[in-house]
Amino acid sequence: RRGLHQRLPHPPHKILDPHHVHNFWGASPALDLQDVVSAARATVCCSSCNGQDRNHPEPGDRPFSAFLIGTGDPRHVITTVARSRRHGGRDNVMSFHVFESTMAETARHMLLLTVLMTDDSPPAERCERFLEILMNSSVRESTAEYIERIAERLERVTCAVFAGEIDTVSHDPIAQVFDLSLLKFRERDDLIDVFRSWLRRGPSKHRDEFNMELAWECRSRYFYGERYDHRKNMVDWDYHTRLVQEGASVIHFRHFAQWRLTGIGFPVRESTYPEVNRTLVTRLHGTTKDHIDRNMQDRGRSVLSEGYWGDLVSGPFFSFGIEAEEPELFRVANRQHVKNAVEVSEYNVASCMFEMRTGVPWKTVMRRRPGMEQDDAMCDANIINAWKNADETFAPVDECSQAGDNGVSGGAHRENSSESSAEYWKRLRVIITGPGDFEKVLTSRALNNCAFDCITVGAWHAHNLQPELGKTARQQKGPGAAPGVLIVEGAKYFVLMDNKTVDNFTNKSEELATQAGVHPVPSAVAIKDANETSKKLRTDLGTRARSSTSVGAGILSGIDDVHRVFVAI
Repeated sequence: RRGLHQRLPHPPHKILDPHHVHNFWGASPALDLQDVVSAARATVCCSSCNGQDRNHPEPGDRPFSAFLIGTGDPRHVITTVARSRRHGGRDNVMSFHVFESTMAETARHMLLLTVLMTDDSPPAERCERFLEILMNSSVRESTAEYIERIAERLERVTCAVFAGEIDTVSHDPIAQVFDLSLLKFRERDDLIDVFRSWLRRGPSKHRDEFNMELAWECRSRYFYGERYDHRKNMVDWDYHTRLVQEGASVIHFRHFAQWRLTGIGFPVRESTYPEVNRTLVTRLHGTTKDHIDRNMQDRGRSVLSEGYWGDLVSGPFFSFGIEAEEPELFRVANRQHVKNAVEVSEYNVASCMFEMRTGVPWKTVMRRRPGMEQDDAMCDANIINAWKNADETFAPVDECSQAGDNGVSGGAHRENSSESSAEYWKRLRVIITGPGDFEKVLTSRALNNCAFDCITVGAWHAHNLQPELGKTARQQKGPGAAPGVLIVEGAKYFVLMDNKTVDNFTNKSEELATQAGVHPVPSAVAIKDANETSKKLRTDLGTRARSSTSVGAGILSGIDDVHRVFVAI
C-alpha cells in the first residue's frame, strides 16, 4: 500500500488537515450552560423590557435540557452538572442530548463521564486518569488497564440494556445516566464494537498490535511534507503567532511542543507511556494508491484503515486549561505565567469533582479560611482532591445564597454534603443520538417534542446550523416565557487559521444562526473582563494581540469571546 486517501463524509473542515476526521476534544473553554442561559435571557430581557422586572423562570426552577452538537468532549456536561446547585433546583433532572459525527467520539463521551462518576478510586487518581485519557495519545500501563476495565463495564451494561435485561444492571450508574433508546440496531452494534476495540486482550488483540508512535509520525510526515525536518520551528511559529497572540499563553510552549511532536499533552510526573490510548485509535474507509488511470488519477482498492485520525495541530488544552474561576492561576511574574495549562486543567477538573461531592465551590471554601486566598498551594489540585469530609462542615455563609463576585447564582442553597458522588450523578441524563445524517436526526420523532433550553454547536459542526435547528429551541411564546439559547463555538484557537479567516468564520456562523431563527444577544460593554489576566500578560509581554474582550453582537459579558450566544426570540 503506497498511500491512503479516505473518503470524507463531512468535507467542511478537511481543508485544513485532510486526515483530521474525528474530533476528540473541543476548541473552547468549558461552560456552565445554565449560567450562560440565565445571562443571555437577562440580557435580552433588559434590552427589550427597558429595565422592567423580568418574569423568565431560571433554569434551576425546572428541569434543564440541552442539545450538544459536535462539542468533542463532555466538558460542558461536567461543568454544568458540577455547578447545578448554584442555580437551585437541587433535585431537578438535567438532560443532555449528544450528537457526534462518529460513534467513536460518542463512545469517548461515555468513557470520560464514567471515569468521573466511578467511586472505586480516590478523586486525585480519577482526575489524573480523566485528563490522561483526554489529552494523551499514549498512556501509562495502569491507565491502559483502567480503560479496559471501564470498556468491559460499558460493554456489559450496554449489551444488557439492548437485550432488554436492564434489571440486571439497574444498580450501575451507567444504566441510570445514559439513555441509548434512540440508537438504531446498526448504531448499537457500532457502539459495542468501539468498546471492544479498546480491549487489548482476546484472540486478535496483542499488546503491540498498533504502534501509536509510528502512526503519529506518519500523520506528521504527511502534514508537514517537505518541512518535516523543520517541524520544531513550525511549532514555535504556530505557538507565538497564534496561541500567544490570542491570549492563550498560559499554555506552556514546552507542553504544546511536546504534544505536537509526540502526542503527550498531560505529563503525569516523571511517568513513561508505553501503552496506546486505544480510545484515539479509530478505523476509516479509504482507497489505496495502486495505479494511475489514463486521466492521471490515483486508483486502488477500498480498505478499512486503522490509525489516529484526530487533531494534530491545535491541541487538547482549551477544554479545561485556559479559563478558570480563580484568577490566581493566571498570575504573571517576571513576564512568565506562574501556572500553566496543565495545572489549570487539573484545578478545573478537581474543583468540579469537589463541588459535586460537597455542594460548595472550592473558591468559597478558600474565602472561609483567612489567608487561603493568598496561598498558592490552595490552587493545587492535590489539595482540593485531598480535602476530607471532616473539613467540609462549614457553617453556611451569605455568599452561597446570593449572587455576588463569587459567581454563585441566586437561589443556591448550602448543603452539608453527605450526598455521595453516585447519588449526585443520578440527576444527570445523557441521551445518545446516533451519528450520521444530522438532518434526519433533527426531523426524527425523538426531537419533535423537544424544547431545549440550550443548544451548543461545536466549531467543526458549524455547517449543521440549519433552519430546522432553531425549531428545537424553546420558543418565547407570550410574556414570561423563557426563550431557548444557541451557543456557537468559534475558531479563535484554530492554529491553521489567521485572524481574517477567523472573522469570516464568525460572520458566516452568525449568518447561518440568524437563518435558523435565532438572534444574537445585544452587544454591550463588558462590566468585568473575564480574561483580564490574559490582557495583563499581553501588556507585560508587549504582544500585538487582539483584545480578548471583544465587544460585539453575540458576546456575553463575563463569558469568553470564543462562543457566540443567540436567543430564540
